[in-house]
Amino acid sequence: MKNAFLLFALISLFCYNTNAQHCEDAMVPNNTAFAKLQDGMGFIGSYAIPCIPQGINNEVQIPLKNFRIIKHLNGDDTVYAMRIESITNLPEGMCWVTNKADNTFAAGEGGSLIIRGTTNDKAGQYNLNIVVSFDITGSGTFSRANENYNKVSKSGRMILRVSVPGSVCTPLDYSLPGNVAGAETTSTIEKQ
Repeated sequence: MKNAFLLFALISLFCYNTNAQHCEDAMVPNNTAFAKLQDGMGFIGSYAIPCIPQGINNEVQIPLKNFRIIKHLNGDDTVYAMRIESITNLPEGMCWVTNKADNTFAAGEGGSLIIRGTTNDKAGQYNLNIVVSFDITGSGTFSRANENYNKVSKSGRMILRVSVPGSVCTPLDYSLPGNVAGAETTSTIEKQ
């Protein structure tokens, strides 16, 4: 009986953690005008995203504009819609939601990815893994699912930075591998 309970607890914990970073609250502002990117498609560059101070409730809006075409080795695909499937490696305590209830954006449509919550994860850079799927036929079928499409900014990576409260946000360093979310949390937060 003990083994059955332990197995149930482990499965429950795994199921919780696989969905833990998507915010349950779908009440987000309809601010698609916020996402009119000047330099093309994708997400705004990581350099424009403010640092997230440890231990303070935050909400960061990241503008996006959906692709019209995605390039690959065999040519180009026309994009009719893109859906954000999952985002991992968010600092522990943070979750994500978009301004669209189904996280789906039509070709060329602007929107916002919203990161919110409170983290005590280690200060530093966190490389996000953004998994999207595309409707490239216009049929409403999202093929190319589970593609980690990190060509979301000019650097090819979306990076969030966590800082100690009251400290200056360190400049981005694209050569760093980045922190692993939840690997090391800060139990006491001190100002530097």
